[in-house]
Amino acid sequence: MIDIHSHIIHNIDDGSRSLEESLAILKNMKKIGFDIVVATPHYIAGTSFVADNKAKSTHLKQIKDIILQEELNINLCVGNEIFIDHDIPKYLEENKIVSINKTKYILVEFPRNTQVFHLMDMLFELRDLGYVPIIAHPERYLFVQEDYLILDQLLGMGCLLQGNLTNILGKYGKSAEKAFRYMLKNHKYQFLATDVHHESDILFKHFSKVKTGIIRLIGEEEFNRLTLENPAKVLKNEPIVLTEVAPTSKKIKIWKK
Repeated sequence: MIDIHSHIIHNIDDGSRSLEESLAILKNMKKIGFDIVVATPHYIAGTSFVADNKAKSTHLKQIKDIILQEELNINLCVGNEIFIDHDIPKYLEENKIVSINKTKYILVEFPRNTQVFHLMDMLFELRDLGYVPIIAHPERYLFVQEDYLILDQLLGMGCLLQGNLTNILGKYGKSAEKAFRYMLKNHKYQFLATDVHHESDILFKHFSKVKTGIIRLIGEEEFNRLTLENPAKVLKNEPIVLTEVAPTSKKIKIWKK
């Protein structure tokens, strides 16, 4: 499998807290079947999570060196998880952030509980510049949970969607789990990823349950497409073909919190 969303670079955001923890995370990743991991540290302008590419490179080299020492046989790539911002094109041009493996694909996140003004304008601008926004964990956003029609709008404008594997276990609450299951069953996702931050992540203890639960909903062939085939296309900068599905026809009622 290939993970396109992780926080395994130490001391750079809210992910790994040490080089030792980064190694422990990667050992766990290898154990459950990941051979390639994309490190995507947060870039949130105006916060402490704005590690520049020089810092990322230094820390990443330390991790790669220890991987060789441990003969772990896992490959690392780099990108950013970028908080939506009008200035993303400027950050890319100034090399403050990078796309996934220096491809046209960029991982973008939104605020979890608040409205984003001019969201579509910002995404359209990225598309006009030739980038393909991959929306991180849409199942976690309140505006998605309240109206699934937004998913078709995002897909229709050329964005792609990445779900977090552990939401099948309700890691971020019932509404996120409900949205995650809906999106799986209705083929809205193009990727599933870990979004792992720490070695204690429930993914490692319960991966068998996670994988079995997802395969029950979508089948093994689609599970492989979302965790291996499509991520491989991203790393090679190849196009992703969307699964043909009926559009969402109405607002979907969700569980109350």
